[in-house]
Amino acid sequence: MKNLKVLCTGVLLVMSIFCYSQNDEKAIQAQVSQMVSDWNTHEFKNMDSYMTEDVEWINIVGMWWKGRDEVKAAHKGNFGAFFKGVPFTQKSLKTRFLTKDVAVATLVSSVGEFFPPDGIDHGNNRMPASDDILTLVFVKKNGKWLISSGQNTVVDARAAGNNPAKR
Repeated sequence: MKNLKVLCTGVLLVMSIFCYSQNDEKAIQAQVSQMVSDWNTHEFKNMDSYMTEDVEWINIVGMWWKGRDEVKAAHKGNFGAFFKGVPFTQKSLKTRFLTKDVAVATLVSSVGEFFPPDGIDHGNNRMPASDDILTLVFVKKNGKWLISSGQNTVVDARAAGNNPAKR
């Protein structure tokens, strides 16, 4: 009888952890969806609901922004200029929980063609459509998953096809 109690307790524990992580994974997915939506509207009015106040962000060209106000201003500036009208699509999201309150999410997104630095085609400034990989560190604060750190990398299709780790 004692072994049955231990077994039942173990099964319940595993089931509760599985359900808990599924709910957390769905919550993180919802936050990422909100961020991608903001990328497409270029308004970033929802950023306060999915980023911590002390968030840090490294963009695709190595600019390092610190604090939600700076991250929001930089996103508004870039998306109002060379990303104006550029479509962003989430392709995949993989979440790994480091602790019950910390998760790392790897987001692959598709980014349409754009023209830096001002969004105007000057004949020599076209950036082709590509995929980006983002590493997002989430922390759970007051029951809500928020991005604490983000880093964005453009996938170079030429290099990706020559990955020695995949040979």
